[in-house]
Amino acid sequence: MAYVGLRKLVYAKLLTDPLGGTPTYEEPKPFAKAITANVETATNSATNYADNRPVKVVTQIGETTLTLTSDELSQEVLSDVLGMELKKGVVIYKQTAKAPYVALGFIGDKDDDTEQVVWLTKGKFSVPSTNINTKTDSPEFQNPEITGTFIGRDADEVFKIVGDTADEAFAPFRDTFFNQVFDPAALDAPTV
Repeated sequence: MAYVGLRKLVYAKLLTDPLGGTPTYEEPKPFAKAITANVETATNSATNYADNRPVKVVTQIGETTLTLTSDELSQEVLSDVLGMELKKGVVIYKQTAKAPYVALGFIGDKDDDTEQVVWLTKGKFSVPSTNINTKTDSPEFQNPEITGTFIGRDADEVFKIVGDTADEAFAPFRDTFFNQVFDPAALDAPTV
């Protein structure tokens, strides 16, 4: 399987994340037109040695870093995900602003005409860098890039949810996966 496309970037603000409870989110909203999404999850391992050989390996999953390139990041979305004030089309950046936790979802199109659908469940975005170049003889797009750091939720430690439309068992969730941040509890409900 190879990816041949990326689309439908959506986000939803995390409202509550009670320890051992059920997290709640706002309704998903469009984020931007997607160009690239690079998702990297830190995984560290340590090997314990005894009797002159490795006897045990422990692996720990860390934070997930998301780097997004998009066609355009609107002022409204930027202010919303960065916790900045938006007034009359102007984003007012303050050092004291607190970015909210958000979930981010997207679809990766695969070469076999199926899709991988993804939710990253709890993260914060950083203020993006601005890189603008002068025009030259050949047009060159300078697309905005934004980075987010995602972690597991307090409620259930879930940091990423991935469905695959190639798997027939996913069929009941295909059309509703992005209606809200997907709740893994739906997988335990009896299917009709």
